[in-house]
Amino acid sequence: MERLKSMVPDSLKAVVGASSADDILSTSSSLLHFFLALPEFHLMIRDLVDPERCVCGKDKDAALDAKQKGNHCFSRADFSGALTFYTQALIVAPFDASDKDKNLVSVLYVNRAVTLYKLGFKIECLRDCNRALQISPGYAKAWYWRGKINASLENYEDAMADLHVANLMETSLSGKRQIEGEMKILRVQFTRTSGSSTQHDEDIFRISCVRLFFVVNA
Repeated sequence: MERLKSMVPDSLKAVVGASSADDILSTSSSLLHFFLALPEFHLMIRDLVDPERCVCGKDKDAALDAKQKGNHCFSRADFSGALTFYTQALIVAPFDASDKDKNLVSVLYVNRAVTLYKLGFKIECLRDCNRALQISPGYAKAWYWRGKINASLENYEDAMADLHVANLMETSLSGKRQIEGEMKILRVQFTRTSGSSTQHDEDIFRISCVRLFFVVNA
C-alpha cells in the first residue's frame, strides 16, 4: 500500500490535496483511473481477495493461538489485552471452524462479550452475545451471559427468559446450578423493582417459549 501511494505523481497529489468535499467524485475517479493502469495495483487486489494467498484469508490455527493468548490475559485480569486478542482471533477465525464441540466464532464472541462485561461495556457485550446466538442458537453460555447483561441493564423479564433458556440448553450439573443460582438472585431483584405477580411469570414464560422456538427451528 505504501509503495502504491509513493507512485502517485505529485501533480495528482496536489489536485487531491486542494480538493473539497464537492470534488470527491472527480478526484476519486482520477485516482482510480491512475491505479487501474498500474500492474502493482492489480497484484495487490489479487493478493487481498485470493484465499490461496491468505492475505485476506482465514486461519483457524492463528485464531486458536490468539484465543489462547486472550484466555491467558483474562486469567490475569488483563481485560484490555484479552479484548485485543479475542478481536484478533475473530478477524481470522473461519466461520465454520469448531472449538471442541462448539463453533469457534461463537465461542470467541462470548469470550469477548464477557471481557466487555468486565470492562463495563454493557451494550457492546449484549451485541456480542446476540452475534454468538445468531450463529449458535443453542449455545447455553451465550444465553447465560446475555441474561446477566440484561439483568445489569435492568431488563429483568428478558434476563429471566434468557437464563431460563440457558438452563434448558445447559448439559452439565455444575452449569445448571450456576444458572439456577443467578435466577434466584434475579428473581429477588425482579420482585423488588416490579413486585411479584402471576402476570410477570406468564410474560417470562411466553418470552422463553418464543426464544426456544427459534432455537429448535434454527
